[in-house]
Amino acid sequence: MKGYLRPLGLMLAFLLLTAAAYAAASGDSLISLSYWRDALFPKAVQAGEEAAGKALQETYDSAKAELDAVHSGEGTQGPSGGLYSDALERRIWTDSQRISLPTGSGFLLLEGSAVLAHTGAVIDVTAGAEVPSGQALIPGHRYLVGEGTSAAVTVSSGKAALGVQGSYGLEAGKEQYAPFFDVAQSDWFYAPVSYAYEQGLFSGVDADHFSPATAMDRSMLMAVLYRLAGSPAFSGGPSFTDVADGAWYAQSVRWGAAVGITSGTGNGTFAPGGQITREQAVAMLYNYASKYLEQDVEAQTDLSGYADLDRLSAWARPAMSWAVDRGIVSGAANGGVLTLDPQRGASRGEMAAMLRSFCEKIL
Repeated sequence: MKGYLRPLGLMLAFLLLTAAAYAAASGDSLISLSYWRDALFPKAVQAGEEAAGKALQETYDSAKAELDAVHSGEGTQGPSGGLYSDALERRIWTDSQRISLPTGSGFLLLEGSAVLAHTGAVIDVTAGAEVPSGQALIPGHRYLVGEGTSAAVTVSSGKAALGVQGSYGLEAGKEQYAPFFDVAQSDWFYAPVSYAYEQGLFSGVDADHFSPATAMDRSMLMAVLYRLAGSPAFSGGPSFTDVADGAWYAQSVRWGAAVGITSGTGNGTFAPGGQITREQAVAMLYNYASKYLEQDVEAQTDLSGYADLDRLSAWARPAMSWAVDRGIVSGAANGGVLTLDPQRGASRGEMAAMLRSFCEKIL
């Protein structure tokens, strides 16, 4: 039996590749679902090893004829808008845009996030399986809308690169959004990053990516705090041996030192490229509130319930106690054990969350 199944698997894989190749070459969408499920696969099983080539060719010819018939009926008119795409070309779609797709249309997610909904059946041609409604699309996988099916793809990241082939309709998405492939509605940092971007505090590491897991360095945070203050005109201020006059962050670092937000890392240095730790970040926010805004920061909370309190530097304890009390940080629960992770580097996503809380609760 195993000896039979292996060639059968190869035949089915060949069938998938053949159909995909036909679609790419002809400019048409992929073969309809019923032919995958009711004709191609059963024929391959029936054919067995010896008659596989003949049976597959007959079924493929039949499927091609069915595909032509589908397109002759729906051709250039799509649902709700009559849009049509000849090929799976990369196009950029934005947050919450909804792409409706009728029978015979194909689509391919290249980058970003999107969620599929449908009333019938949609096949993941790359995986050779049907896709449940409500499932997130897999980048690099090609999909086909089955017969008698209405489908819709909703962009769930700031933007997504998606190719559509065949008829489709388009509904508008959000007017304001953070235009990044790597920030999706299902991510815990989606709302903080969107807020920080809309407020002009953060930009991406490039035009398309926010890189939320990337380490936040000390110069980045000082630049953000300088922008939060309105980028005030400033000259002079303390200098650091490792902050060059022409560096993009030089103005913000010297401003931060002048108003008491930072005093550097000792020995006349600032360590601009060093990853900022959680306790360092909290201390800068604490100093911003107390020394720049001249706010009362006497409110403190008891940190004795945190298992790693001994890892919190003595100089950072007042700032961390204040930040926990004000809800700027809350620590993490690992197996029911609360921790502060004060020495761990803060990511860009984490800093966006801290800054959003700081702005909403302190400013």
